Amino acid sequence: MSFEASLPPPTHNVPTIWRSKSVLVMTKQAPLPYRCVKCNSPTQNTLKRNLRWHHPALYVLIFGGVLLYAILAMVLSKTATIHVGLCETHAASRKRDIIVTWVIVLLSFACFYFAATTEEMALLFAGLILLFGAIIYGVVRTRVVAPQKIDDHYVWLTGINAHYLEEFPEWVAAR
Repeated sequence: MSFEASLPPPTHNVPTIWRSKSVLVMTKQAPLPYRCVKCNSPTQNTLKRNLRWHHPALYVLIFGGVLLYAILAMVLSKTATIHVGLCETHAASRKRDIIVTWVIVLLSFACFYFAATTEEMALLFAGLILLFGAIIYGVVRTRVVAPQKIDDHYVWLTGINAHYLEEFPEWVAAR
């Protein structure tokens, strides 16, 4: 059991958002400022993110079976719902990346269809490559923030702009 996991819940008299190097640390209930987490520009637009995290050691269970891993990961994971600021430019970029991802997925389905109708194995392999490429592209390009850790009271987030982080006090693990 780590020291941070045994911390008491935060009180109203202390800050609720900190930084720890390039990671944002916040209480689960903390409202984030109305600034873009990618470029730090002011914005009124927020994006709701339902985050889920489990200890990375659970990935070892995939070797014992994907179903076992999936069940234990769902049971043992911690969740948090946050609202992050996203400027018009980054929101449009994210929207574009979602569209690109879906176009690649549709192209892979077209390859699967034509592989089945023409019995051409090269189209099957092309479809698989496109599908895996779409999954990787979608996960990497459309992710706004990623949880590094979630416990009962706090959320550690990565993918935050350095200037955005500078506004917050440094996280001290002895809190």
